[in-house]
Amino acid sequence: MAKVLSISSQVIYGHVGNSATAFVMQRMGHDVLPLPTILLSNRPGYKALAGEPIDVDKLDALLRAAEENGRLAEIDGILTGYIPTPAHAEFCRHWIAKIRAANPAALYLCDPVIGDLPRGLYVSEATAEAVRDVLLPEADAVTPNLFELGWLAKRPIASPASAVAAALALARPTVVVTSGPAGKPDALANILVKGGEVFATVSAKRSLAAHGTGDALAAFLLSYKLNGFVASAALRASTAAIDAVVDKSEGRTELALIETQAVWAATDPLLSPLASLPGLDDEDETV
Repeated sequence: MAKVLSISSQVIYGHVGNSATAFVMQRMGHDVLPLPTILLSNRPGYKALAGEPIDVDKLDALLRAAEENGRLAEIDGILTGYIPTPAHAEFCRHWIAKIRAANPAALYLCDPVIGDLPRGLYVSEATAEAVRDVLLPEADAVTPNLFELGWLAKRPIASPASAVAAALALARPTVVVTSGPAGKPDALANILVKGGEVFATVSAKRSLAAHGTGDALAAFLLSYKLNGFVASAALRASTAAIDAVVDKSEGRTELALIETQAVWAATDPLLSPLASLPGLDDEDETV
């Protein structure tokens, strides 16, 4: 069992941000410390919405207490998701450095939750720049969606090959492009770029009203990595897990995380096959 600090949004109803990642990682056998950057009644898109960002000073006080209690050295993984202001990004960088000083082996996964298609950015440009300039350089792994990848890398993404080139431009040890181009209109690819290796899984494109698939996928990837899976196996297991969730979520306003947990939290996980994308070669690894 690993301990994970998850810094993201939190809703009292629904499955986005920490309200998705904490459950996924706990169900995958990890002890999660969920720290909310913003507390909301629900995700945007419902008739009513209430809540506000959590002041950085309050978040800092919470982690200082954890530090004084000797808990930082116990943290094996850090996940950051929705960051509402540049100050929150600086807060995260400060504590990531402290955690790594206490435990140099701690893994940091940055899920750059800054926007999506077709809307574009849904944080301020200053906040998106802080995620790019403050948090990305610290990350061991980054999980941008297609829009986020293009924005962070400052280039258009039109093909699997251009997605790989953009991922390499981020200059991080591991990049997983979620909902990326698969080379055909009815499919999406999750593309993992690690050094000179590229792996991909392909799923059917679906119409989905529920949000939070990116949050859940990041949590699956970090969970499988902390459970000892190599990169390609973590990608395959995470893709199979999110596909099981999405299959049951069609026609719903929230992800079916609860109903599908017996499938994605199984001791012997499902593994999606690796796929060959146009212009790319696929390889395989084992757990």
